[in-house]
Amino acid sequence: MGKRRVNAFDIMAGKNAHPPPLPIEVFERVQRVARFDGKLLVIIAATFAAFAAVAQHLPPMVAGLLAAGCGLLELNGTNRLQNGDPQGLEQMIMAQVGLIFTVLSYASWMLVSFDAEVSIAQLPDTFLENLEMQMAAAGVSATELPRVLESFNVLVYTLVAVLTLVFQGLMVRFYRKSRPAVHAVIFGRKTP
Repeated sequence: MGKRRVNAFDIMAGKNAHPPPLPIEVFERVQRVARFDGKLLVIIAATFAAFAAVAQHLPPMVAGLLAAGCGLLELNGTNRLQNGDPQGLEQMIMAQVGLIFTVLSYASWMLVSFDAEVSIAQLPDTFLENLEMQMAAAGVSATELPRVLESFNVLVYTLVAVLTLVFQGLMVRFYRKSRPAVHAVIFGRKTP
């Protein structure tokens, strides 16, 4: 016998519906997600800040340090939740909001302060020669290179801003929607 076919009437009748997750399952999922997100953020942002510091670029270094701080705030929120403090969830939400602000500020700075001529001057000669040959093969004049770099800069940092708004916004939504289950677990432990 084959698999039973599922139709819309069965789904509407609840025959194939899964029960909602238990509050403890939601609590554990929030913990896992926050721990992973916080650690990953600290690693990536601290590395970014270190490279910016070595290159003596102050704004990217500050953005990296602020983003790493947001990751640490999220990890602290996770620890507070684990210890039964519901304010840990609020810290995790604030970490996401802080990260949105940090990334949008950095992306805005990169959009406003980008100088194509300075970027071109920093490219290695062999890379610049290869780039000019590829542009010539594509029928684009080498004089168009600053405009191409500016367009690429706008594309990259606009994409960074949009993806940050979407991803971090969804993280805030996830944490907020988890609040009732997290409170049920925390306050359920404290009552006899």
